[in-house]
Amino acid sequence: MSLVSLAATAMLMLAPALASADTSSTLTVDGTSDVSDSGLMPNLIQPEFEAAYPQFTFKYNGSATGTAIQNAETGTGGPSVLIVHAASLENQFVAGGFSFNNQFGNAIFRNDFVLAATNGDVAGVGANAANNIAQAFADVATAGVAGTATFDSRGGTNTAPGTTVAEHGVWALVNSAGLTPAGVVLCDVSAADGGGMTPISPTVQNTSGQNCPDTGTVIGTTDLPNWYQVNSGNQANNVQVSNACTGTLNGSTHCYVFTDRGTFDYLSSGATAAGGPSTIPNLSIVTRNNSASAPGGSNELINYFHAYIINPSVSGETVNLTAAEDFVSFITSPTLQAQLKNYLANTSDPGGPPFVADASPAITASGLTATVKAGSPVTVTGTVTNLEPGYPVLAGQPVSVDEIEGGIPVAVASGNTTSGGAYSIAFVPSTSGTYQVSTGVISQIENASLSPVYGDLLSPSASATSAVGVEGSNSLSSAEPTSSGVSVAGTVGPAAPDGNATVTILARKQGSTGAYSTVATDKLTAGQANYAFGGSLAAGTWQVETAYQDGSDFTPSTSTTDKLTVKQPTTTVRIKKATAKKGAVTVTGTLSLGPAVTKAKVELFAVATTKVKITNGKAKTGKSTAKAVREIVVARIATARSKQVGKTTVGTGKKTFTVKAKLKRGFHYVLQLEYIHAGQTSTFSKLGSVDVH
Repeated sequence: MSLVSLAATAMLMLAPALASADTSSTLTVDGTSDVSDSGLMPNLIQPEFEAAYPQFTFKYNGSATGTAIQNAETGTGGPSVLIVHAASLENQFVAGGFSFNNQFGNAIFRNDFVLAATNGDVAGVGANAANNIAQAFADVATAGVAGTATFDSRGGTNTAPGTTVAEHGVWALVNSAGLTPAGVVLCDVSAADGGGMTPISPTVQNTSGQNCPDTGTVIGTTDLPNWYQVNSGNQANNVQVSNACTGTLNGSTHCYVFTDRGTFDYLSSGATAAGGPSTIPNLSIVTRNNSASAPGGSNELINYFHAYIINPSVSGETVNLTAAEDFVSFITSPTLQAQLKNYLANTSDPGGPPFVADASPAITASGLTATVKAGSPVTVTGTVTNLEPGYPVLAGQPVSVDEIEGGIPVAVASGNTTSGGAYSIAFVPSTSGTYQVSTGVISQIENASLSPVYGDLLSPSASATSAVGVEGSNSLSSAEPTSSGVSVAGTVGPAAPDGNATVTILARKQGSTGAYSTVATDKLTAGQANYAFGGSLAAGTWQVETAYQDGSDFTPSTSTTDKLTVKQPTTTVRIKKATAKKGAVTVTGTLSLGPAVTKAKVELFAVATTKVKITNGKAKTGKSTAKAVREIVVARIATARSKQVGKTTVGTGKKTFTVKAKLKRGFHYVLQLEYIHAGQTSTFSKLGSVDVH
C-alpha cells in the first residue's frame, strides 16, 4: 500500500465523530491515536474484525485518550467502545459508572515509549541516558534552557493524551530524583487530569511543586518555557512536527519528542510501503528501555492499552452492546493476539515488533504425563503470569485442569494460585484424553495507590494441551467352574466412565496357543468398578482371563490368566405325574438343573406291558408280578428308545416341562424320560407308568 493511500485511510479513520449514535449494524470505537497512527488499527485490527463480523460497519476515531474518554462519557459521536492508555484517567472513567457493568477495562496489548532526537543528539542523551528516561528529560531541559534544544509535547491537561500523562509522570520522576536542572520549574498536574508534573515558565512560577495554572484543556503557551513546545495534534502529527523541527520558539533546530514506539516504527518505515522512504528521516531513538536502577525502574516506559465497553445505561449513551462485546472478544482472542507479534516485524528497529500481546496471562503446566496407570493421581504444577510487566502477581486466582471433550474444555480439578502466582493441582484422570490448565476472566487491581484504584480484566487463558493416556487395570479376583460353565469376579480401573464399558470372559483349552474365544460379555454401568458374571463353557480344562475396554477412553486391559476345570454337569430328570384320557398321555416332569443353553430336549419313551380291562370307565391292570414286569420293561425299553413317543424343548434355566404323546388304548405302559443337553451326557428318569384307556 502506498504512503498516499495509507495517509488517506488514516484521514478517513480520524475524521471528526459523526453526531449519530451506533445502530444495530454499526460499531464506533473512540480511542487513542497511537492505535491508528501506528497503522495497527487500519492495517490489522479493522480488516480482520470486518472479515470476522461483516454484519457491522466499523469506524475508529483516533484522538487523545482524554478526549476519547470525554466523548465516551458524553456520548459525543455515539461510540460503543473505548481504547485508551492512561491508568490515572481510566480509573476515573470506571468510577464514574461509564464502563459497562462497572467493570475494569480489558487488557488488549502493550508497546513502549521512547525518546527520539532530531538532527543529531545535541543534548548528549544517547551517551548519558540511553536507558534512563528521567535523566534524558533533564538533559533535554538543560539544553533547552541553553537554547540549543526543543522538547515537542502533545500537551493537554484535562483532555490529555495518554502519552502526555506518561510524560507528566516522567517529569515527576525528574523532580523526585533531584534531577531538575537550574532554570527549570515543574508544576503539579492535578490528579483529575492524570497527575504528574509538567514544565512551566519561571516567569509564571519561580519554584517547582506548585499547582499548574488552570487554563482549560491545555496550559497556555505563554505559561510554558520557550524550549517546551506543545503541538495539539495526534501522535503522528507531533512526531512529524518534531522531525521537521522548524519554527521553534527558542530558534533551535534540534528537537526531541516523546512518543510510542508503534507510531515511531510505522512512520520511520515509510508507512510500511515496501522500499518506501522514511517519513521521519531526521529522527532517531536516543532513550528506550528504562533500566531497573533508573528512576521509575524497568517498567516506566511500558505503554498499556485497554478496551472498555461503554455503559448503555448512562443517560445520553446509545451503545451497540452486541457489536461492542463481539469487538472486545475479537481483540482479546488468541487469533488476533497471535497476529500482533508479526505486525511491523520487518522494520529495522532492534527492539523487534513494537506491539506485545498481553490480554491473557501466560500459563505453564508440567506433570501431565503421556501415560498414567488407572487410579493413580497426577500432580500438575506451574505458574500463571500477568503479561503486563510491573503489575502485581496473579495471587489467589482460580485455576482448573480441563479435559477437552468434543472441543470443549470441561474442568476436572481446580485450585488457586499462591502468593507468587504458582499452583499445584492433584487429580486422578478418569479417561485418556487431551488435558490443559486454564483460568477464567481475572479481575485484578493493578495499582492500588491511585484513587480510585486502577484495575483491569485479563481474558481467559490456557496452557498448551497435553495428551494423557490412562492405562486401564483389570484384577481378576476369582474364576470358578459352575454347573453350566464359568463364573468370574474382579475389579477394574478406571471405574466405567460411561455406559459403554464392557468386561469380556475369554477362554481357550489348556495347553492351546491359539486365540482366546469370547465366552460372555457384561456391560458396566457408569461408575461401576466391580464385576461378577458367568458364561457357558463345555467340560474340560481351560485357561480363562477377562478383558476390560471402552473405546478410546483408556487403554484396554487384560487380567491375569486363571486355570480351571469345568466338570460334566449332572442333571437329573424326574417324572412328576402321568395322566391319560382317550389315548392322550400327558407327562409332567422336573429337572434338577435348568439348561444352560437353549433347545435342551426331553424325550418320552413308552412300553406296553399288559392289557387292561375297562370296568365302569376305569382301567384294571391284569395280574403280573412287579419284578417280572420291571424285567420285561427294562429289556424292551432299551430297544425302544429310538422310537420316542413324545418330546419337548426346555428353555434356558427352566426346571419344569410337559411332554404329550398318543398311545394305543387298553394297555398299561411303563414310561421313561431322557434329558438331552449339548456337551453333557444324557440322563434318564426313573420308570413311571400309566393306564391308557
